[in-house]
Amino acid sequence: MSWPYLQRGRRQNPPIVFLHGFMGRGANWLPLVEPLAGHFYCLLPDLPGHGRNTQLPLNNPLNFDAVTDALFSFLHTVDTLPAGLVGYSLGGRLALYFAAKYPTAVSALVLEGASPGLAAEPARRERAALDDRRAAELVQLGLAEFVERWYQMELFDSLRRQPELLAQTKARRLHNDARWLAKIIRELSPGRQPAVWEQLAQLPMPVLLLAGTLDAKFTALAGQMAARIPRAQVQIVPNAGHNVHLEQPAAFTHLLREFL
Repeated sequence: MSWPYLQRGRRQNPPIVFLHGFMGRGANWLPLVEPLAGHFYCLLPDLPGHGRNTQLPLNNPLNFDAVTDALFSFLHTVDTLPAGLVGYSLGGRLALYFAAKYPTAVSALVLEGASPGLAAEPARRERAALDDRRAAELVQLGLAEFVERWYQMELFDSLRRQPELLAQTKARRLHNDARWLAKIIRELSPGRQPAVWEQLAQLPMPVLLLAGTLDAKFTALAGQMAARIPRAQVQIVPNAGHNVHLEQPAAFTHLLREFL
């Protein structure tokens, strides 16, 4: 399957695939990959339902197996297997699930603000119900109001300390299809994500876990994951919250280059 994507660097270099977060697109990574393009072949796809990747019928089922199978087909089509994977938030959850399902296809794994999923069934049901309500609100209120409410969440407290950056981010998020976003919230909810905690111990590739010091939830998760992954290292970035690569781009790029 062909996904719309951007590329930087020479095809002869080691491939690195960057997976963006919810409401993002591949182009969001461009400022980060320019310093890496001299040493790596960087691919920046639009995830299903984002950017230009809305060619499938809206009523097609969307789940973690369908998306990661499509990612495998995409990487096979562009002949970049095995590849390094860098994933942020939703993209990180997908990257981790992909690495657990296709371990020989991943040469290195970088997870920023990502979770292996919710293991407890009550927590899964609660989160799925919450995301169903969010999807309904998105359709009812419209994209602009939804974006305003989304960035009022505690998860983005640190981003609100940089008003200009936050305004730019929210403006970019408006270039999406509200129907697709509602589908993604429902069907790729952490409440419907197959948990991969048990598979962490079998990951063969080196793994870098990134979080910001101001993101207590994902800082704790990074430590819990590192305790289970054989070749994991953790980097907690000062003065950053959930979105390290946006809030501290120089530090993010430096850590990425050192790891890769």
